[in-house]
Amino acid sequence: MTRRKDGLWQQAMTVVVNGRKTQKYFYGQTKSEVLRKIQTYKDEQSEGLTFEEVADKWWETHEPTLAANTTKSYKPALERAKARFGKQRIQNLQATDVDRFLKDFIKEKKPARKTAATQLMVVNLIFKYAVSHGHARYNPARDVSLPRNLSKKERKLPTQDDIRKVKASVNVPFGMFAYWVLYTGCRRGELQALTWEDVDLKNNWINISKSLYYKNGKAALKLPKTEKGIRRIPLLRKLAEQIHPGTGIIFSNIKGTYLTEYEFQECWAKYVEASGVTCTPHQLRHAYATMLYENKVDPKDMQQLLGHAQLSTTMDIYTHIREEYAKREQARLLDVDIKA
Repeated sequence: MTRRKDGLWQQAMTVVVNGRKTQKYFYGQTKSEVLRKIQTYKDEQSEGLTFEEVADKWWETHEPTLAANTTKSYKPALERAKARFGKQRIQNLQATDVDRFLKDFIKEKKPARKTAATQLMVVNLIFKYAVSHGHARYNPARDVSLPRNLSKKERKLPTQDDIRKVKASVNVPFGMFAYWVLYTGCRRGELQALTWEDVDLKNNWINISKSLYYKNGKAALKLPKTEKGIRRIPLLRKLAEQIHPGTGIIFSNIKGTYLTEYEFQECWAKYVEASGVTCTPHQLRHAYATMLYENKVDPKDMQQLLGHAQLSTTMDIYTHIREEYAKREQARLLDVDIKA
């Protein structure tokens, strides 16, 4: 212990903050005061549960209630947070700790904005759980925000060549799956859950009321996330002309049951190889949105047909399509000439 020029006594102690060793200094008018402060700090550090213990309790409570896709995105974020804060007492963590963790993650991994947002959300949920169960006094994650310059994952429309190939490959094995996505705009899980009983051939309607997801590779059904997901969409003539109605699951395996995750991936891979299509089913969903845009469908009606919970989601796609068309129009106009 040393005495400074101003008369205060000073003692340094090596502590671990965010997994890194650093020096923490304690000051007092007397040596006894400094020693008391050091002991108080040690007592505080030894009290309460660690971040890892609370995170595990939160996951044990909430994991059963999460959708399969949500679990897939939350689990890596949970493990990253535990790796960073694991043995630290959760009640001692501050907003600066969370902010530094988020910035380090972004700097190292360079994630898309959605991934970074999920990371912050998971940490926030853990702290909310800690506060509500008396393991922490406040939630430091609520005072942390995402950097504004994070890039969004680029949304790509399918090429015109891909669309032509989808239309030309309806007789290729699994070709009708791509064709259905193109002319219904259904999400992959919605289409996989669809049965012929959901298709009203007489009145040209398709009723979407459920979605298929995978848990440990096995298929299971769930309700849409929001009421907007339950909807009725028109059975377009282009699709009606190609279908051969039956009973039961429209896209089933040879047993007549829902495709497993492996079976779906295998069917799609073989279709891509046979047809030459390079886009994903989700990109074909955007092709459907493009068709709506071209036919001047109002954004609110687009929202209903696509099953978006928020109009802002529809408008993001709408704006992207509009920008794509503006680029094409510009390219076309660059080559025009005045006739003389």
